[in-house]
Amino acid sequence: MQVPMTPIRILKRAVKLYPEKTAVVDGEIRFTYKQVQARVNQVTNAIYNLGIPPGGRIAMLDFNTHRYMEMYFGAAQSGRVLLPLNTQLSADEYAYILDDAEAEAIIFHADFKPLIDQVRARTKTVKYFFIAEGEADISWMSGPYENLLAAQSTQAHITEPDDENDMLNLYYTSGTTGRPKGVMLTHRNIYANALSTIISFKLEDATVWHHIAPLFHLADAFFIWSITFQGGRHVMNRQFRPRAVLQKMQDERVTCAMMVPTMINCLLDTPGIEQFDLSTLKFVMVGGAPMSPANARRMIEKLGCRYISGYGMTETCPLLTVGNLKDTLNELPLEDRLGHITRTGLEVVGVDLRVVDKDGQDVPRDGKTVGEIIVRGDNVMKGYWKLPAETAEAFRDGYFYTGDLANVDPEGYVFIVDRSKDIIIRSGENIASVEIENFLYTHPQILECAVIAVPDKRWGEVPKALIVQKQGADLTEKELIRYCRTGLARFKVPKYITFLGALPKTGSGKIVKAQLRKLYAVEG
Repeated sequence: MQVPMTPIRILKRAVKLYPEKTAVVDGEIRFTYKQVQARVNQVTNAIYNLGIPPGGRIAMLDFNTHRYMEMYFGAAQSGRVLLPLNTQLSADEYAYILDDAEAEAIIFHADFKPLIDQVRARTKTVKYFFIAEGEADISWMSGPYENLLAAQSTQAHITEPDDENDMLNLYYTSGTTGRPKGVMLTHRNIYANALSTIISFKLEDATVWHHIAPLFHLADAFFIWSITFQGGRHVMNRQFRPRAVLQKMQDERVTCAMMVPTMINCLLDTPGIEQFDLSTLKFVMVGGAPMSPANARRMIEKLGCRYISGYGMTETCPLLTVGNLKDTLNELPLEDRLGHITRTGLEVVGVDLRVVDKDGQDVPRDGKTVGEIIVRGDNVMKGYWKLPAETAEAFRDGYFYTGDLANVDPEGYVFIVDRSKDIIIRSGENIASVEIENFLYTHPQILECAVIAVPDKRWGEVPKALIVQKQGADLTEKELIRYCRTGLARFKVPKYITFLGALPKTGSGKIVKAQLRKLYAVEG
C-alpha cells in the first residue's frame, strides 16, 4: 500500500491523539489541537468559496502568529499553495514576487497596510486582500481574516493530494541573478523533512517549541510540521525583544527553540538574564550562520542548555545536517566537544550528503580538503518556479549542487568554509550582491560597482559597496545610502560604501570580486 506523504496526515494524527491539548499559544490566544483543526477547516472552505483553483497561490505577510499554523495546514488540505513573504522587503520586491508567483490572494497583518496599499497598485494578479488584526476600512480591502473564517463551516471535506509531488509551498530566496527565485516544495518534501527533524532533535509530545525566528523563513517554519506531528506545543513570538523572549520562555516552560547567532548574542547580553527561570530549556538550535566555539560555550553556560547546530537550505526543506555529538565522542574534553558540535554537522536521516571535488569525487575526510556539498533525498525541492534552466543547472547526476564549499573531518562532520555564490548572509537572511548592484546602477552618477560581504559583530555579515563614479560626479556615502533606502529593503542597504578610482578586472572585462574581498572585506 502506498499512502501519499502529505502534512494532512500530520495534523490528523495530532488531533486524533491530543484533541484537548493546547496546540498553540499566541499572546493571550490559546487553541487546542481540536480548535486548530476547526480553524484549518474554515481556511479550507474559504479558499474553495473564493474560487481559487487547485494549485493556486495564496500569499502570507505576517509575524509569527497562529495564522501561520492555520495557513500552512490549510494550504495542504485545500490543494493550494502557500506563498510566505519576508516581512522586510520593499513594495517593488513584493509586487515582483506576487506577480511572478501569479498569486491570487494575500493575507497581511495590519502593520503592513501602508505598504500593501503601494503594492496593490503594482501587482497584476492579486484579486483578494485580507487584513489580519485590523479593520477593512479601505475600499480595496476584501475584508478581515477573522470574518473570512467566521463565515465558513468548521467541517471540511478533506482529500489527500492526487500526487504527493504536487507543489505545496513556494518560497522566494535571493538568486545570484539579482531577482529572487521561487523554490517549489512538495507535500512529500515537507512530510519527509518532518520525520527527519523528529529523529534528529528527538522531539516528543512534551516538547514546547518557541517560534522565535520568523515563520516566513524555513529556518524555523519546518518545526511547524515536526512539532505538530508529535503533538507538542507551539509558542509564538511575534517580534524579537530579548527580555520578552526570556519572559515567555519562563512563563510557558519552553523546552526548545531555534535562533540565529545575532539573536543569541542579544539574548545573552540582556541585563538580569540570570533572574529568569530557564530550567526547562533543553536545547537551542543555532542556524542561519556559523557560531564560534567561544560563543557556543557562553550560550551553554548562560542558558543552561545544549547547543545544536543545524544547516540546510530553502531548496532542501531545509534540514541537511545537525551537529549532535556522537556518543563515541562524549568523553572528549569540553573544548574538543565544542569543536565538533559547532561544525556544520552530520547528515540527517533520509539525506545522502557528499562533499565532492571538481571531478565529482568525494574529498578525503581530513578536515582540510575543500569540495562542494551535493545532496539528494526526499526533502530536496521539485525545482525553481518557472526557471527550467536554473533547475537543470542545480541538479546533476541525481544530486542537487548546493554551491556551498566545505570539508569533512575524520568523524564525518561537515564544515562549511565558503560559498561559491555571491550571497551575503546577514543574521540568517540571504542577500544577493547582484541585486544590490543592479539597483546601484540605476543611480545616474555611478559608473561601476561591486558589492561584497564584510564581517559585522552584530549581524554576522553586511553588504559593502565599492563604487566608481562617473567623471565629474561628487557623491557622498550618506547620499548613496539614502538613495538605496528608496528602493531596497532596509537589511539589503549597504552598511559601508567605499569610492574607488577603478575596479580590478579579468582580461575579458569581468570584475574580480575575489581580489576585492582580499583588499576590502573588513568593517568600515
